[in-house]
Amino acid sequence: MSLAGPRGLALVSGGGGDIGSAICRHLHADGWGLAIGYRTAERAQSLAKDLNTSDVPALAVPLDLTDTDQIRTTLGKLLLEERHIDAVVLNAGWNKSSSFLETDEAQWRTTVAVNLVGPMLITQLCLPAMVIAGEGVIVGITSEAAKTGDANNAIYATAKAGLAAFLRTIVREHGRDGIRANSVAPGPIDTSLLRSSFPDEETAQVTVEKLIRLVPVRRLGQPDEVAAAVRYLVSEGHHVAGEHLSVGGGIVM
Repeated sequence: MSLAGPRGLALVSGGGGDIGSAICRHLHADGWGLAIGYRTAERAQSLAKDLNTSDVPALAVPLDLTDTDQIRTTLGKLLLEERHIDAVVLNAGWNKSSSFLETDEAQWRTTVAVNLVGPMLITQLCLPAMVIAGEGVIVGITSEAAKTGDANNAIYATAKAGLAAFLRTIVREHGRDGIRANSVAPGPIDTSLLRSSFPDEETAQVTVEKLIRLVPVRRLGQPDEVAAAVRYLVSEGHHVAGEHLSVGGGIVM
C-alpha cells in the first residue's frame, strides 16, 4: 500500500522532536502522507501510530543523519516502493553549545553530518525522481544563527548557513525542472531541547528570560509556528523558491 496521501508523500527527518512532530501534524492535516524519519524510534513510532489513517498514511522510518549507509538503505527502500517522494523536509538537527576553541574535530564532524551532509545526501537521493516527475519541494530547517553567526555555536551556525546556500543552489540548478527549495530559520523556539540544554532549571529560566528580551515581540516562538511556515512553503507557496524565511519574532530584522 502506498504511503502517499491526497497531496502526495512527504519525508520529514527528525520527525519525532517537538518541531518535527508539529511539522508532521500540520502536513498530515493538509493531506500529506508521511514518512517520519527518526534516530530514536519511540516518539516517531508513537506519532505515526497516532496519525496513520487509511486515507492519509504515516510510517516511522529509521533515518540517522550521521549514518550514510542507513540513509541510503531507508531511502532506497522508500523510493523503490513509492517511486518518488513529493516533499522533503530537512528538519533533523544537532548542536552542542561551546566556544569555538573548546570544540574538537569529532564535534565538527557530527554537527556538520547532521545539519549539512545528511540533508545533502537525502536531497541527492530524492531529487532525481522529483526531476523525472517534473515537480517537488524541499524545505530545510536552518536557524537565525545561519544569518548572523552565534557565539558558542560556530559549527552549528556554519552548517546551517551551508544548508541555506545549498538549497538556493538547488533552485538555480533545478528550478527549471519544477523543483522548489526554501529554508525556514527559527529564532528561539520553546522546545524541550532548548530547556534541557542548560545544566539546571534555574539557569534555563534565566537564559530564556534573556532570550525573550532580545525578541521584539517579547516571547519565544512555538513549534506550531515553525510548522505553519513549513506547511505554507510545502502546500501553498507555489511561486516561492530560494527563500530563507525567518520565524524569529523579529530577532534579526
